[in-house]
Amino acid sequence: MLNRLLHLVEPKNTDQFVFLGDYINRGKDSCGVIDRLIEFRTHYPETVFIRGNHDQLLLDALVEVGARNDIRLRDFSEEFRGNSLSSDMEMFLSSGGNKTLQSYGLSHLADIQQDHIAFLEDTRLWWKREPFLFVHAGIERGIPLGLQDPYCLLWGRLSPTGVNGEIHVVGHNPTVDGAPYFEVGRYHLDTGAVYGQTLTACDVLTRKIWQVR
Repeated sequence: MLNRLLHLVEPKNTDQFVFLGDYINRGKDSCGVIDRLIEFRTHYPETVFIRGNHDQLLLDALVEVGARNDIRLRDFSEEFRGNSLSSDMEMFLSSGGNKTLQSYGLSHLADIQQDHIAFLEDTRLWWKREPFLFVHAGIERGIPLGLQDPYCLLWGRLSPTGVNGEIHVVGHNPTVDGAPYFEVGRYHLDTGAVYGQTLTACDVLTRKIWQVR
C-alpha cells in the first residue's frame, strides 16, 4: 500500500514530506515498510519521520530485553505508567508486535537489524512548520513543546485542537469511514489502513488527498 500510495503522489524534489508514525505492528510487512522509508530518505533527505506509539513500544521493549540503552517512556512519563499495567514487551506483542517479528522472520526481538532500530531512534516526537504542527497523537494546550509529556504526543486521543490559526496534523486515531477528517485546528489523516480501510497522503496546504486501499 505504501509503494502504491507513493506512486500516486509522484514525489518531487521540491516537496516536503512528513510521515506521521506507526511504521510497524499489525500490518503485513513492517520490515518492508521501514526498508521503503529508509530508501525514500536517501532520495528526499529532508523528509521528517514522526514517531508513533507503536514505534515507541518497540524501542522500549528493546531496552527491557537489554538490546539497547535508553530511557523508556515509562521512566519519565507518570501518565504512561498510570495507564500501563503490562511490561513493555507484553505491550509490544499485544499491540501487533508478533506480526512485526513475523515480517522479519524472527522469534527474538533483539535480532531486529540495527539499521531499522536506528531509523526508529531518529524519529521525532513533533515537527512544526507554520501554521502546521505535526505530531502522532496530540498536544496539550498551554504547555511549551519542549515540556510536553511524550505520552500525550504518542498516545493522546482527547487532546484539544490548535488555536489562533495553528493546525495540528495527526494520525493515531483512525477515522471511521476511510476518509480524512478536517476540523478547525486539526487534520486527522489516519484512515485505518491496518483495519482494511485506506492509506492516505495529504497536501496540507490545499487539502488534496491521495488514497489507496
